[in-house]
Amino acid sequence: MREDLEISDTDKKGDMEFTEDKLNDDICPDDAPEVKRLNADVFGAVEVGKEGTWSSSKDIVARDNERRKTCNTQAKKSRRGNCSGSKNALPTVPVSNINPVGSGFILSGIPLPARSREPRPGVIFVFENASLVLAKVNKSYQIINPDEHAGFMKKHNLNRSDYRPDIIHEVLARLLGSRLNLTGGIQAVYVKTIQGHLIKIEPTLSIPRTLKRFCSMMTQLFQNLRIKASGRSKYQTLLQMIQNPVTIHLPVGAHKIGLSSTSPKAVNLWDYFDTIGSAHPLVFVIGAMAHGKIDSDYTDDFIAVSGLPLSASLCVRRICNALERRWRIL
Repeated sequence: MREDLEISDTDKKGDMEFTEDKLNDDICPDDAPEVKRLNADVFGAVEVGKEGTWSSSKDIVARDNERRKTCNTQAKKSRRGNCSGSKNALPTVPVSNINPVGSGFILSGIPLPARSREPRPGVIFVFENASLVLAKVNKSYQIINPDEHAGFMKKHNLNRSDYRPDIIHEVLARLLGSRLNLTGGIQAVYVKTIQGHLIKIEPTLSIPRTLKRFCSMMTQLFQNLRIKASGRSKYQTLLQMIQNPVTIHLPVGAHKIGLSSTSPKAVNLWDYFDTIGSAHPLVFVIGAMAHGKIDSDYTDDFIAVSGLPLSASLCVRRICNALERRWRIL
């Protein structure tokens, strides 16, 4: 019985091998390339080399298994590897469909967005007379805030309108959160307090949302003279006290523009930017106080963006909107 069983298995194996060879000879003759391609589509064979040799689906599966084993071994070693032959592999883009442009690569057939050919000069903001006054309240130094230090201000006979840290807080939050700043349009921000202190603020600073946390940050700045970033950018200085006057920190040839509602020159910012051009950096000098005028000794031009008195926050909003529209920042 065992001999009969072995003979029958051998006969079956021989019949199967004979049938497969016969199929290859019948379906894939040398002089029928179209039939070869049909055989490749039906039976899963692929053409290898220039001579037209063919590999069966069994060989393909064996090579895929070996490739998967190799990829799994490499992935375990590197803990982050991936392979095109693995099941969870990401789809790869053929090299022929990739065109080098500059330092990166783009897919062929995908149009690039149109860029404005007009150069973008550096935009700098200077805020004058900011109400950031440090005082010793209840045995600790704090920025005077009328909402929290009403008793202290009444005791020392201080005017509430002269101590408004909420103005500069709102202005900085709007400016640093604008699309103009998020696209790298703002070069630097300077704040000059009513006591004459000059502060430089980096555009990458994230302004605290609440006024209390903002005053706490400014208190730390007055005590330590600088504030650095945390985490990976811990060596970057975000705020620092710098030397007066502000003109020594401005770029050479910058066009300095002062804003005031009392200026006789009321302009439309869209038309005004066309007249001054984009050859030089722009410096906007804005007052960050409730009432009063700014020092216009170092400004080249003095304009009004509206016929009505606007707050510093609204002036910043109008400037940012005009520049974003001019430079097509969406």
